[in-house]
Amino acid sequence: MGKYISGCIFFIFFGWLIPDGVAQKLSPIKINVSNAAAYRDSLKLKIFGTTDFPYNIIPDSVFTNVDSIDHFNYNGFPYTSIRYPSGNLDSIDKLLITLDANQVYFPDKVKTYLFHPHNSNGKLFIYHAGHCAGVAPAEDVIINNKDVFPGLVIPTLIAQGYTVLAVPMLNYKTTTQLGVYCGYDGHNDLFTDNVYSFPLQYFFKPLIASLNLLGRSNYSAIYMTGLSGGGWVTSVYPAIDTSISMSFPVAGSWPMPVRYKYYPQLGDYEQTYLPVFTELLDYHELYTLACVAPARKMLQVNNRFDPCCFSGPVAHIYYADSVQKALVGTGGLYKFYLDETDTTHSITAKGLQVILRFIANEEGKLLSLPEDSVTNGMEYFYNINNNFRTENGTQPAAVKFSLLRSPSWLTLDPYSGQLEGMVPSGSVIAHPDTISFKVEDLSGRFVVYNYQLTRKRASPYFFTNAGEDSVIYMLPPYPYSLTAISNNITSSFQFNNQALQATAVSVFNNPVIKIRVNRLLQETDSLSYNGFYHPDAIRYSNGNKIENVGLCKINLSAVKNNIAVAGMIRFNTSTNKFEFFNGVTWNSLNR
Repeated sequence: MGKYISGCIFFIFFGWLIPDGVAQKLSPIKINVSNAAAYRDSLKLKIFGTTDFPYNIIPDSVFTNVDSIDHFNYNGFPYTSIRYPSGNLDSIDKLLITLDANQVYFPDKVKTYLFHPHNSNGKLFIYHAGHCAGVAPAEDVIINNKDVFPGLVIPTLIAQGYTVLAVPMLNYKTTTQLGVYCGYDGHNDLFTDNVYSFPLQYFFKPLIASLNLLGRSNYSAIYMTGLSGGGWVTSVYPAIDTSISMSFPVAGSWPMPVRYKYYPQLGDYEQTYLPVFTELLDYHELYTLACVAPARKMLQVNNRFDPCCFSGPVAHIYYADSVQKALVGTGGLYKFYLDETDTTHSITAKGLQVILRFIANEEGKLLSLPEDSVTNGMEYFYNINNNFRTENGTQPAAVKFSLLRSPSWLTLDPYSGQLEGMVPSGSVIAHPDTISFKVEDLSGRFVVYNYQLTRKRASPYFFTNAGEDSVIYMLPPYPYSLTAISNNITSSFQFNNQALQATAVSVFNNPVIKIRVNRLLQETDSLSYNGFYHPDAIRYSNGNKIENVGLCKINLSAVKNNIAVAGMIRFNTSTNKFEFFNGVTWNSLNR
């Protein structure tokens, strides 16, 4: 049982948002340049049962220049309109791949399709389908392009000169479905049957076999995208195979704590496989591994209004920045884009446009960033439009804005791009607000920016604890941690009563200052601090000095014994953390 500063400080919270705690549950990213190879080996060991990459597996057979797509429930050939010379498609090959010799568990061979452009840019682009398609081209036509030939992603990439490898998800104990059918695919049984010691490997085998046959070195670059289950494969596979230089997972994954917060169903067992995604590396760490040693790039795309999964406006704030920070100095790059253009579970035309802009290094940027601190009771504003620029510094003519997360007091003008609001006053605890916004032009350049706005108290808060009548506790203007305090600064604390003096000063629980005085305190006592220019000025852990402050009342009655009502705080001296009472339980205030 912890010991506490006896009783609670009572105050009114104006617009205070209690954090949901998801971010605190995410594991710190362990991946860096020096250990990436070792983690990659550990990942291969969990997936394949060996650290050796399976370069020996290849397709059983290859059929060249095919003019039909198997398991496609539409009349006609989808790609007639883009055949050369009408388009850039030269020919299509079909590759057959056996996942395992046991036809009870894997009754069908997997079919991947290779699309050859007439005019090639020398690069290979992998399109990996999700759970609902028997073959990948069917998904691109039926889902991505809403039943219209010749599809969206595959023909667009062919037109750009890419060779396209279209890969489906596997089926376990069931035959390949016709067209698109989001029903039984046996994935969970692959794990619960316990027939195979390393079940996860079969989800990557069709892609690996195809790449082994094609030869990775035969292309100047290999890129990869995928939707849903294919987005999941695209989230994981580049962490294993460093030949993937750019990856674009769409609606495929979240880090595990974020997934369970917003998508609590267990889902497909391959995506929650404990030996990998809990015991070894979580998804935000796999995103990092996909971009490092060697340096590579990933753009993750999720759909805000997706009816299936990985939707909503805020989940990215819990992990995207941590991936970007882990890659600083490595040469790797990770970015996140939130597609708000459709209400389907698909790769949209906008999402594909953003991907192609990213490949071309045509990206948006902010000239100056918004202020990340503000004083309670003051006005806050930032104009997104005035700061958004293209990669060459020009200001786009047409821009769209989205406020993805914000406190209730902050608004965004959708026409001018002005973020503006009056910061509430009155809070003793200067709780930070999380803000996330997106700005994009019509051609696919964008910025998704997340930050914490630190709320500064209008003045420090001084109070005493019951039973400690000669000790003052000070909450400084900012809720930052403090460095060690020298007792040489005691003379900078001055009182309205000259007989009252500070005798010792120390840091208490990181953001609190403890001031011991030479006599019992009285109701009429007040205190000021004038140490900003002192050689031993009190500093926050970020190096900034605490500002001078005039005489402030010392709240002798702020702490009351044996009272616990919603809105009160206490300090737990066993955990060294402030705690907030929400009316039911005590919750840590430390961030």
